Amino acid sequence: MRSLLLLPFLVLTSLADELPGHSAHGEAFNEGPRQAAVLIPGCGEAVKFPISTKNPDAQQFFTQGIGQLHGFWYFEAERSFRQAAALDPECPMAYWGMAMANVNNDKRAKGLLDKALKLKDKATAREKQWIAVLENLYKDDKRDKKQRQLDCIRDFETLVQDDPKDIEAKAFLVWRIWFGKGDVPISSAQVVDAMLDQIFAAVPNHPAHHYRIHLWDDRKPARAATSAAQCGQASPGIAHMWHMPGHTYSKLKRFDDAVWQQQASTRVDHAYMIHSFILPDQIHNYAHNEEWLVRNFNELGRVKDALALARSLIANPRHPSNNTLDKSGTSASYGRTRLIETLTKWELWDELKAFTATPAGHPGHDITRLRAVGLTAYQQNDLPGITAALKAIEIITPPKPTEKSEKTDKSDSTDKTKRTLTKPGEAKKAPEAKKPDDKAKALSELKLLIALLTPKASKESKTKLLEALKDSDIPKDRLARYWLKLDDKAKAAELTKNFPQDLAGTIAKAEILHAAGKADEAKKAFEEVKKLAFAMDRDLPVFQRLTTTFAKDANWPAEAPKRTDSGVRPADLSQFGPMHWHPPAAPVFEAIDLDAKPVKSSDFTSKKPTLFMFYLGHECGHCVEQMQAFAKTAADFEKAGIQLVGVTIEPSPVAKNIRSKLNLKKDAPLPFPILCDSSLEAFKKVRAYDDFEKDTLHATILVDTAGNQRWQDISYTPFTDAKFILGEAKRLLELK
Repeated sequence: MRSLLLLPFLVLTSLADELPGHSAHGEAFNEGPRQAAVLIPGCGEAVKFPISTKNPDAQQFFTQGIGQLHGFWYFEAERSFRQAAALDPECPMAYWGMAMANVNNDKRAKGLLDKALKLKDKATAREKQWIAVLENLYKDDKRDKKQRQLDCIRDFETLVQDDPKDIEAKAFLVWRIWFGKGDVPISSAQVVDAMLDQIFAAVPNHPAHHYRIHLWDDRKPARAATSAAQCGQASPGIAHMWHMPGHTYSKLKRFDDAVWQQQASTRVDHAYMIHSFILPDQIHNYAHNEEWLVRNFNELGRVKDALALARSLIANPRHPSNNTLDKSGTSASYGRTRLIETLTKWELWDELKAFTATPAGHPGHDITRLRAVGLTAYQQNDLPGITAALKAIEIITPPKPTEKSEKTDKSDSTDKTKRTLTKPGEAKKAPEAKKPDDKAKALSELKLLIALLTPKASKESKTKLLEALKDSDIPKDRLARYWLKLDDKAKAAELTKNFPQDLAGTIAKAEILHAAGKADEAKKAFEEVKKLAFAMDRDLPVFQRLTTTFAKDANWPAEAPKRTDSGVRPADLSQFGPMHWHPPAAPVFEAIDLDAKPVKSSDFTSKKPTLFMFYLGHECGHCVEQMQAFAKTAADFEKAGIQLVGVTIEPSPVAKNIRSKLNLKKDAPLPFPILCDSSLEAFKKVRAYDDFEKDTLHATILVDTAGNQRWQDISYTPFTDAKFILGEAKRLLELK
């Protein structure tokens, strides 16, 4: 039932071959945004990039897209450029922008650029130069990656040389030099920085502050301090622009400033997600920012905040394509890892024991969890508990080793592509000697713990086990405490020389030196602790120990540092959005049932949680596959107290054909209600609608009895994994 009133700026091709939900204009248009753009405040208002359009709204959306490109917000940038194209179908630069928003996906970029090339005769001479940069980059020829990068950089240089006053040409030249550093190492960061000086001399609040932070991030982060103070302020509507200064401040050990920036980033992301009905891990950089924020909370001793954020990440909605417990770099896995790390670091053993017994803390045969279980048992003098953990690890079969993946930077939102980032000039390393795997390291430590708690074990055997761990992954402060357990104060004190110079490491240094009888050195270390502990939670066990050992009262931490170079910041961070993600209120839609009676979605959700499946009719093979998958599990959903409801674009007489597609007997009842929405108003309300092509999309949406939208999948293909969403729905609905 594809509408012929499609987006006029694209050529209709092969409708007969097109699958329902897929774009009529080719594969490149399946991914990416499908709903209309809106003007988002704070997306780089200093940007000026005039194009040859007579539509002022198209110009406004194009300029917004450029600001979003500078903030690496590629999904929304593509949406802005699509909106510009919808407003001005003959604007080739709108398609150039779409291609620029897909720098992480050459295939899509080429497909989108094709339209710009077809419209190139409508471009100005200057616009043809901009388009030619990408045309040359993606040309099918025999150049290697290095030569392509060099040519692209030179093409941007030509743009600058032909118009030295073009600030955007300079900004994109800086970006491309940084972006291509894996293939073409930056020979002089100072020279690139000088071009940034030219940009800021002309436009002080240009979002190119983002590029200066990246430029110096792995070299001399202090060189980016001035831009760190201005980056988020240059584009306050883009979360990544608040995040990046967190890199600089973290590396300068200004953790209070880093935390402020990362909180601003997460709040902007949460506000955007909730407003736009986007799940957390669809967002570029989100999980990375969150896990780093947990670590920086720990750097400050803000343990309650660290734990709250880690638990929030674990609670976030999950999706098999971008967020599961066993998939690294996601909310779930980061939250779990950081929670265990935090509880271990601050000796909150009862909480750690409770967490490792929960489903989130116990996803299966997991070495990290079992090692934490054993460590907790040791701290609680539970020898059988350590032994049980060790035996559980022994029966685990580690996965086969795979090639170590390089550091990646996720592309924006629902675009699933990734761009590999490599360090400039990084030489190939010689093969390293084989290191013990996680299983071996965990077993080695647990065997030591068993020996330490076994009275009959000889000191010699304990010493031998501990000596074997000197090059392990065990934190040095933990090793030092094991030496103290063996009453070897000299070795414990010697290890303090290699402790990290952060809050936790300095605390451990003070305590271990004191236990080793080195009172003066311990006191000196405590003086450093006082400087670092200005934000530390005061109800931590270690805080109370420090107070008893070194101070007269609990007011020993120093005052917080007074900064004068952190930029102009709003007094209230909450204006950016909520600290933790929460589900948005689901839109209430209307439809008719198979008897042509009007119903509302709230008629179902007010009684029990409901999973709505918006499908594109019984002639859609993918949709029937989805309906069949959920029909087979309908009884399981019913047992879990979850109502299934199908919503089709067909009128009720036609929709009844779903019975034959589900292979039901003539008199068998449907496994779940079917609603009809031939007007498409319900599809539009839940965003299962392509605003650009004026047609429907597939959607699966979970709404709880309070009317909150707890989970959704909206795409050009239907969601068919009934087993996954059943388990995820049960998990989400158990959360408060």
